Amino acid sequence: MIDNIFEHRTNRIQGYDLARGVAIFAMVIIDFKEFFCTNEIFPEWLYALIGYMDRRAAATLVLIAGAGMTLMFHKNGPENSRDIFFKRAVFLMLCGTLISKIWAADILHFYGFFILTGLVMIELSSPRLLAGAAVCWLASFLKLSNSIYGYLEGLTAGSLPRQLADLFFTGFYPVFPWAALYILGMWLGRQDLKNHHVTITLLGAGFLAAIIAECAEYFVPTMAVKTIIAHGASDETAAYLFILLSKLTVIDLALPSPFSIISGAGSGLCVIMLSFLCAVGLKQGPPQSILIAGKNTLSLYVLHILFIKGVGNLPGVGDDYSVLWCTAGAILFIAAYLLLMRLWLKKFAMGPLEGAMRYFPFVKADRIVKVHPGTRAG
Repeated sequence: MIDNIFEHRTNRIQGYDLARGVAIFAMVIIDFKEFFCTNEIFPEWLYALIGYMDRRAAATLVLIAGAGMTLMFHKNGPENSRDIFFKRAVFLMLCGTLISKIWAADILHFYGFFILTGLVMIELSSPRLLAGAAVCWLASFLKLSNSIYGYLEGLTAGSLPRQLADLFFTGFYPVFPWAALYILGMWLGRQDLKNHHVTITLLGAGFLAAIIAECAEYFVPTMAVKTIIAHGASDETAAYLFILLSKLTVIDLALPSPFSIISGAGSGLCVIMLSFLCAVGLKQGPPQSILIAGKNTLSLYVLHILFIKGVGNLPGVGDDYSVLWCTAGAILFIAAYLLLMRLWLKKFAMGPLEGAMRYFPFVKADRIVKVHPGTRAG
């Protein structure tokens, strides 16, 4: 049954495709809620669940992307892979820059820089790779300084320094610390996830990391303040320490705070490991609809943004729909996308934007029409 992890015809790893599909489905639901449901919170449990998934879906995708780089280098060799990933980085930066004109929360242009960071570190040993991830994570501590954060936020909007500040520190998915997740994913790609013991161990580690990070937010600042007050510290010192530890431990990937990244990495590991276990445990294999989405996440990501912005600009469309309606709308959109993608994949080997990225910059590019037995691609 362990062979269910792999799709033999394409040599893809179904565990990663399944996790990627789950994550992109969650991202679509999150974005529908964020755009069309700004005030309505009923039912509260669903609103809270979608809120918890916010940015964690992205964290899972970044981890998987890092693992994909490692697997590609192992399969194709360093020289070919470097060229492929450099072109992909440029493509994603160009595509993301265009999308960011209408969608401020775009992640694609950040992805491009994650890839460039990975290319610099791909040949490091596993311990040094983890050390590199730690450095990217620690760099985010600079934002805890009020003077540094105030300086970055005070830069002129639209200027080159402000754009660089957004890219590396203050944007939606800044390189510091989000690149740490990509590098951690590169390390993950080196692990033998066909080994059940390794998968269970990483699942436990991810769950433990998420729990510790969540608990730290509630207990560390309060306990630390009580301790130093008991030892005679002044109220001023206690207040300063409380604010500092609150900034450090708050769980909000929108900031993102240092402990948020630990929580995001932990939850992402859980999703990936559970996906591998499901790929092994399901006799008929994972649902094809999720695998299709997992193999064509870029097309789904861009299309759902264009759909949301297009519908959102129609007369009479507001942002006060219930969470249930937004979730139902997201599910219907995903179903329609899967139907269209099934029709597309009858002729083409991959999604439209996946094909565009693979053959960028379109010089001497082969066609992406699916090759059937006994025929050749033209």
